[in-house]
Amino acid sequence: MRLNSSIKLGILALTLGCTTVGAALSIPQTTWAAPVPESKAVYHQFQKYRNNAVKSTASLIQARKYLLNHVHKVSTRQATLMTIQLETLQKLKLADIDEKMYTGTVQTTISQAHDNIGYDKKLTYSSLLKEIKDPAVHKLLQEASDLGYKLETSEGLYYPIINYEAYKRLQPYVAPDIAAYIDIMAAESNQASTSDAALIIPWGEMIQRTLAMEAFLNSYPQSSRSTAVEYSLSLYVHFLFYGSDNTPAYDWFTEDEIRTLIPEVKQAYEKALAKREPDTKSAILESLEQVLILLEQTNDRLTPDIQAKIESILDQYSPE
Repeated sequence: MRLNSSIKLGILALTLGCTTVGAALSIPQTTWAAPVPESKAVYHQFQKYRNNAVKSTASLIQARKYLLNHVHKVSTRQATLMTIQLETLQKLKLADIDEKMYTGTVQTTISQAHDNIGYDKKLTYSSLLKEIKDPAVHKLLQEASDLGYKLETSEGLYYPIINYEAYKRLQPYVAPDIAAYIDIMAAESNQASTSDAALIIPWGEMIQRTLAMEAFLNSYPQSSRSTAVEYSLSLYVHFLFYGSDNTPAYDWFTEDEIRTLIPEVKQAYEKALAKREPDTKSAILESLEQVLILLEQTNDRLTPDIQAKIESILDQYSPE
């Protein structure tokens, strides 16, 4: 599950080489005016921190804090580029922090502290740091917090993820596509969609997240984050039509080896279609409606023909 959790959020980041070019494509040309001296100075200072951040944890912490505190002083173009660069750096550093955290000593220490706090309580760095006395573990968790990572747990393991909620402070200053991307990412980092191979958000929420990704791709096909969102959408579309291993959309095989759509899932489908605006363009909703029509003809049973239809839909969203 540690690997799955890392993949789930990791696929939403782009490679370093795509960052600058994609960002340029996503920003209206009107924002490319020459920067005033103050914005230029802020941009250059951030780049100094960024250049050192590849090898220095302290520099990455400085870069993040500096951007959050000075983003209002730069142009939309600069703010967008710096935001993308920060995310790329956080992604690169995440693997290192994850590896350090995935040791027996660290995992045991965090688990014991979590037990002392109470598993029914929200897991926070402040509460853990009050309990943990081991200096090495204490330092690691403090660094993870300062770097902008959240601590998540699944199947008894503890691991860091990027806290995209913090990026919302940058939304008023970045290009529209990156602002929309932050909303998509924050929804997942605030509440993961799956845990222990089960959907842990309501079906309605899962559908809305899927539609938000589709809307992003329809609105910003040239965004620097379109490839990342496209990949994530392929996973969500699978959840939409099949569910997950421990939260399937269809019940288990009956005596005649036919599975039936679970009523709760059907209600979520129907509600999503009922809420659709007449002029809304959504291939996903259209596909969902087609599948529901077929299911009506079989008393909601997943026949081979319907499964073939679903598979053809999933193929349309498979990453190339």
